[in-house]
Amino acid sequence: MHMTSNYILIVDDDSDILKGLTHAVEKEFENKLNVLSCKNGAIAANILRCNTIDILITDIKMPVMNGIELLGFIKKHHITCKSVVLSSYDDFNLARDALRLGAADYLLKPVDFPVLYQLLYRLLAQVMSEQSSSVGRNYPINMQQLLEAYLQKPIQKTTYMLAFEEKYSLTSGSACIVGCIKLDAVYSGKLFQLQEELREDLYHCLNRSHIQYRSIITGEMASCFVFMLFPDTDIPKCLDSLHSYGDQLADQGYKFRFSQQYVTLHQCSDAFRDCLTWFELGYYDLPNNRAYENYTLEDLSTFIHQATNSLAVYDMKNTLHCLRLFFAVSNHLKPSVKETKKALNNSIYALIRLNSKYIEPVSGLKFSEYDLFSQIENAPSLSILEKELYHSLNHLVEVVLHSLPNKEDCIIEKAKSYIEENYNECICLNDVAAHVYMNKSYFSSFFKSKVGLTYRDYLRNYRIEKSIRLIADGNMKIYEIAQAVGYNDSAHFIRAFKEVTGKNPGDYKVS
Repeated sequence: MHMTSNYILIVDDDSDILKGLTHAVEKEFENKLNVLSCKNGAIAANILRCNTIDILITDIKMPVMNGIELLGFIKKHHITCKSVVLSSYDDFNLARDALRLGAADYLLKPVDFPVLYQLLYRLLAQVMSEQSSSVGRNYPINMQQLLEAYLQKPIQKTTYMLAFEEKYSLTSGSACIVGCIKLDAVYSGKLFQLQEELREDLYHCLNRSHIQYRSIITGEMASCFVFMLFPDTDIPKCLDSLHSYGDQLADQGYKFRFSQQYVTLHQCSDAFRDCLTWFELGYYDLPNNRAYENYTLEDLSTFIHQATNSLAVYDMKNTLHCLRLFFAVSNHLKPSVKETKKALNNSIYALIRLNSKYIEPVSGLKFSEYDLFSQIENAPSLSILEKELYHSLNHLVEVVLHSLPNKEDCIIEKAKSYIEENYNECICLNDVAAHVYMNKSYFSSFFKSKVGLTYRDYLRNYRIEKSIRLIADGNMKIYEIAQAVGYNDSAHFIRAFKEVTGKNPGDYKVS
């Protein structure tokens, strides 16, 4: 019986899952894969260090060394291995981190075995294809490792890289074109699929234009599909062909950036960073406002902290006010996009810690149009993110409020708080109803049944109560007091005052 030389390692701390996966893969891939298994990342790291493993399947959450740490180990030690992570819905952000560390794909638990088999067959085909191509007698091509090696700073040449350069007759002065395509929509296991489509489209564009090139290195870095193209001759024609590729990307809604002219192999890392800088600047697309020039990064932390605290007590008015400041100042200061996203993600976790009522709704909204984490990660610009977050946070608060056991009392308290905070402004029934996520007509009857007063009478009484205190201070004229409590018309204020107290404000002041 022929035995394969390809190995797969399966890692999961749940013994039943580990046995089930091992048995299923052994049965499906008999004579195609040798199957090894272990129960945590630390054991897996030792196996990977001492053996050639072609494919890795790992759970994310494990004791001793988790899946993310294991992938970090693989990347740090330049281990060539196709990695697949297993995750539950609650592990989405960890799964996303795994993809950034080079995982080929991820699968949701419970595992759909036909989907798993299809993925493993595809990865095995890649392994065998890479094994059949070599950059030297003992160096199989690994595009991702080559890409990372050339685009890091400072570049440290490895035997692996030197063999690649020897095969394709490249030197540090060889011409290269660097391209980056943002993968903002990458989630739910689409990373590998999108990279394959972009790679195929690139090859097709070059072949259609009869472009001669020595080699192309492709892979994923900084949430981008990145390529390094080494033209053989006629560099202007190659650049023109890439313009055609760019038109195709634009039609598909991608953000992209190519080096405007060829660079040398030695300059590729600088060209890559120029592309990333261009993406960063394009992210902050809100109108510039000089009113925010004196704010600092510390102010950003304050705004997001205040927004989180307000959201925890269902105060949407102050939440939105603080978020508007956060977005406006972020647009002016332009911190790294990564830091902006990190601050917003951390605020969601802080919200859950402050108010556990948010845990279930936040989790339940994942993979929906209200998925906060997905919006933060995938929004192509600050203006789009701001709009999507406002929409989702309003929906989230509505869901939480209507799930509370004493929701009616909470709604009344929320309505009263809104009135008490805004009585000095021109507010109407519709404003308060919208604040507590109710229909105007229903809220009107609901408020009266719970408070014993109509909304209009409650607002009027509260305004007059505040005006009495101002009259007692004796420092303001009647028309000034009227304006201070929300009446633009003094006559209207006087009528309301008399309805409540039986006196005119002037008489009340004298008494």
